[in-house]
Amino acid sequence: MKRFSTLVLLTFFLSHVFLQAQVKPQLENEWAVAKNLGPIIDGTSVRWSFLAMVKTDEIDSIRGIERSGEDKKEYFNQQKNIEKGKLYIESNALNEAEYQWIFESGNTSKFFTFELKNKEGEIKSLHIPINFSEQSKVSLRLVLDKNFGIKKELTKVPFHRNFDGRKWVIGHSENDENVSMIELFPGGVTNQNWTELYRFTLLKKIGTSRRNVFVTAVKAELAKDCSDLYFNILKETDSEIIFEWSHDGCGGYPTGSEISRMVSNDEQSFLFTFASNQSKHSKNQKEIYLSILENEK
Repeated sequence: MKRFSTLVLLTFFLSHVFLQAQVKPQLENEWAVAKNLGPIIDGTSVRWSFLAMVKTDEIDSIRGIERSGEDKKEYFNQQKNIEKGKLYIESNALNEAEYQWIFESGNTSKFFTFELKNKEGEIKSLHIPINFSEQSKVSLRLVLDKNFGIKKELTKVPFHRNFDGRKWVIGHSENDENVSMIELFPGGVTNQNWTELYRFTLLKKIGTSRRNVFVTAVKAELAKDCSDLYFNILKETDSEIIFEWSHDGCGGYPTGSEISRMVSNDEQSFLFTFASNQSKHSKNQKEIYLSILENEK
């Protein structure tokens, strides 16, 4: 198809599990609600802190892991009875390698899974994406300098996101007077052998008044010489529209499917898209993509 092209204490509100490569962000389940996850910098160390509200007295242990694809690092492990109400836990002190990300330029995207186990051995999990802006990391660097005298040269790393427990990196980008677009692929995948991608598109001249014209044009382009096109609007409000399409390969384009959320203001639109080279997203994959798209901004 054609490409249509976010300190002593600093916490960040949160704008079976460990074996899965891709997981759905989930800040609440039947047992607990995640409230805060972020770094603490005090006079002695840098640590992760986690705050949750627990709904039951049945939880026997909690385990917290940062995940990036196959790479997993355990930071929290509390093996004791956890009472209903406020739960606040901290990790052990981090070593310099574990907070080196603070000295990486640009935004940083991380993803944590907290595994809750009850007395019968049943497990339920919270999956928590967190993002640190460059501005927030400047504050962290100032606190590290003040408390420990730590100053480091900034390291440049490729722009990345971690939506679902996997690190997604840029594989393609475009920019002109009408459109700015980047495409991200899960780690290790390139735009030559991709099976799924995430695309962010800034439509510089498509505001709210022209949104429906744009969506209609997308559908018309896809429908050319394509008898099996599936096109469906999942949600529409004054400011946004969520739509999906799929086909088995037609009109000169290969098999593919996409699900997109388009958010518009008077002057421009932001289009967030997950695409697959399969003819249809699985139910689980669609749920994951939607949960991510609905929080993009």
